[in-house]
Amino acid sequence: MFDTSIALAVLFVLSAVTSYVVTKLVKHAAERIGAVDHPDDTRRIHLETTPRLGGLAIIFGFGFPLLLLVGNHHAASLVSKNIGYLCAVLAAGALIVGLGVYDDVLGTDAPRKFTIQTAAAVILVAFGFRFDFISIAGMRLNLGILAGVVSVIWIVGVINAMNFIDGMDSLCTVVAITIAVSFFAIAFARGDIFSLVLMTALAGSLLGFYPWNKPPAKIFMGDTGSMFIGLLLAADSIVRPTKSPTALIVGGPMLALALPVIDTLIVMGQRFSDPHESVLARVTRMFNADKRHIHHILVEKYGSAGKAIASIWVMTLIFAVAAVLTSTDTMKPAGYGLGALGLALLIFLRYWFRRGHPRAVET
Repeated sequence: MFDTSIALAVLFVLSAVTSYVVTKLVKHAAERIGAVDHPDDTRRIHLETTPRLGGLAIIFGFGFPLLLLVGNHHAASLVSKNIGYLCAVLAAGALIVGLGVYDDVLGTDAPRKFTIQTAAAVILVAFGFRFDFISIAGMRLNLGILAGVVSVIWIVGVINAMNFIDGMDSLCTVVAITIAVSFFAIAFARGDIFSLVLMTALAGSLLGFYPWNKPPAKIFMGDTGSMFIGLLLAADSIVRPTKSPTALIVGGPMLALALPVIDTLIVMGQRFSDPHESVLARVTRMFNADKRHIHHILVEKYGSAGKAIASIWVMTLIFAVAAVLTSTDTMKPAGYGLGALGLALLIFLRYWFRRGHPRAVET
């Protein structure tokens, strides 16, 4: 275990340093090709023109140190037993990265996004990233042929939840770091080496990116980064390298993702709720940008992006700690209690502070 700890520590440092250095290069490249976000009055909160494509640095910081460590026999053995899972993540990740770069540079529409996201999810499911049954209060419901469909919906949902929460300087970064650390803790308790490696590389890469992304951000991660992060977190939330059946349980890794997932479900429900429009128009509006997300609501209330980010991070931390607690039998009651507290806080902040209904615009 000592050798494993050293390998993980080296991976974390290499990922952070690589991401930090590469971000500077990506920033200059994005500015030269015009891949920038301009301030506007819709969902964007920043005041200065800011380059995007920072997700490329996160991805490089995640992947390059993993390639370097392959040369070390012990480090390579950490994932060699789960090479199929790793290949699936790389293949699905390549699709998401291609989609993200295209969207950040040229822009694309929702149907094309969901087509590629679904294809990436199908790859993961085909390699074993899936739910096999639902466990509720000790009762078990086998999903059968629906297992693949439910799993694809979950993966695509998490990808978009992380994408939608990327609406303020550093918000997606700090939320993702917190979730990744909780996944690491759960993996450590389970002895899941595969997840330990993935989450160490992701957390290190995000930490290296943070100095460039903290308010006022010098660069955004863009859809390239947020969707790639969502893919990794979705995959890691349901992977079981032991090959044992995987349950859809509201607890463990899924609870850590509660804030972005619940916020996205609420917002999409609100966008769909207008009974005077056709079903097609309402479905289309579900994927239009507006200021209904929790970070927009809190900025409106506090008048401060810093306070909004701090509030969201506290809620994310509550869900993350609850997730870690629910992963052990003895602490499950405390974990679910803490998760209920986080949910109550999220609902309170969303609905107690909300004023009016912002105008939706096309993305």
